Amino acid sequence: MSPSAFGFDRTWAFAVPPDQLWDVVTRTDQFQHWWTWLRHLDVPAVHTGAVAECVIQAPLPYALRLHIEIERAERPSTIETYVRGDLDGPARLEIEPTTGGSTARLAWELDVCGRALRRVARVARPVMVWAHDRVVATGVEQFRRRALDGHR
Repeated sequence: MSPSAFGFDRTWAFAVPPDQLWDVVTRTDQFQHWWTWLRHLDVPAVHTGAVAECVIQAPLPYALRLHIEIERAERPSTIETYVRGDLDGPARLEIEPTTGGSTARLAWELDVCGRALRRVARVARPVMVWAHDRVVATGVEQFRRRALDGHR
């Protein structure tokens, strides 16, 4: 992993079965309502071969522009993507059944691209890690509260 790369691997438990979690995760028309840091999203649906264009506003003075290719989508368990743009690398979502519902594991290793962002990553890495973790934690909480609670 390069000095400007960000690795992430976390798992969350949800009190809904995998099919129901998949149905909510793939509601692309609702993403901007659930994820308040998502400034722009253009993706028709979640399926193998789909491409998403998005802009994510970090809690720092920069926005990330991403091109996300869905390399594999298998209901209700897996979404594998490759991210390009201001970040570059693979990302994966795995949904598994549990006794009480399901778990969702989100993992990626994304390198920061662009000369300016790479310089910032080298100098202010702890701040960028904080911003990254805050965007993810806020997104999961918003997803849990707005998407899953409203889906029941």
